[in-house]
Amino acid sequence: MKILLFIDSLGAGGAQRQFVGLANMLQEHDHNISIILYHNDMFYEKDLNSKISVEIIQNCSKVKRLICYYKIVKRLNPECVIAYQETPSLIACAIKALSSNYRLIVSERNTTQYVGMKERIRFFLYRWADAIVPNSYGQEEYLSNHYPWMKSKLKTITNFVDLQHFYYINRSRNKIPEIAIVASIWESKNTLGFIEAVKLLADDGLNFHISWYGKTTTNLEYLNKSQGLIDKYKINRFIQLLDKTSNIKEVYQNADFFCLPSFYEGTPNVICEAMATGLPIICSNICNNQFYVNENKNGFLFNPNCIKSIASSIKRALETDILTYNILCRNSRIAAEEKLDPKEFINKYLSIIDNKYEYKE
Repeated sequence: MKILLFIDSLGAGGAQRQFVGLANMLQEHDHNISIILYHNDMFYEKDLNSKISVEIIQNCSKVKRLICYYKIVKRLNPECVIAYQETPSLIACAIKALSSNYRLIVSERNTTQYVGMKERIRFFLYRWADAIVPNSYGQEEYLSNHYPWMKSKLKTITNFVDLQHFYYINRSRNKIPEIAIVASIWESKNTLGFIEAVKLLADDGLNFHISWYGKTTTNLEYLNKSQGLIDKYKINRFIQLLDKTSNIKEVYQNADFFCLPSFYEGTPNVICEAMATGLPIICSNICNNQFYVNENKNGFLFNPNCIKSIASSIKRALETDILTYNILCRNSRIAAEEKLDPKEFINKYLSIIDNKYEYKE
């Protein structure tokens, strides 16, 4: 089958990582895969199957982008289109309204926090999608409750992890416990609130180190505020803000815990990958996180709006004895194997493409 995949870029994001994995798996199942992008950010290009063609819509206004996408769809004449992320999904639905001779699957990669004009337009245009695929059950529930007409189209597919690449590690805990965070440094990831919690832990006399991999050239004002707060509290030996890294497996391998203090998420790739390597998780009790992290079984949950709650969960993690720690590690891997299997991921997508997905009430 000729399948066209549409996303903004192949940049260093969680959605892009899942997108490239989906493209490769579909290619391995003997489908003819083409990709359309509209930003020339190719961070994950190296991971893409060489047989997959990539076309970039460049230097276009939003209106011209729509026209260019329409022309490409007409030229390629796909049997199925899969759109990832909000704007590509909106564009794909708008064009499907004009060209209805292919199957359209749109993907929801986050949980809706606010319904503005763009969301209203996108959700209205979803009437032309054949399937709507959230990556979290929380987003499926939200859309089903607020837009009952969508219910028959909603088919949640949670993220996958390459369980061989992100393999289980028998850990020897670092003398100074190392907590890793892999997330962009911006408001939704709660960097400032997390730094306040680090200050509480430092004042409490705990010994630890946090490496936050997430510096980018965007949102510099928030980054500067975050670094400024670290400098003000003189806690640089406890927390470092570092550049984004492509050596993410090494980050997991060298850490004792993984943390993600976001205010909201869809299904965070980084939590899933960290679990696969056997890291205990310390994260916000939000959205779909409870599906992956069970309190005191493979991690610790906190209220991201409460600095004391964040600090308390980190403290409990740091104070776990070695036997409990090893159990947490093993349980993380077991949960990853149960919930993040690539075979289940691709089989669900194939069933939607073939219109054989069995929706469960």
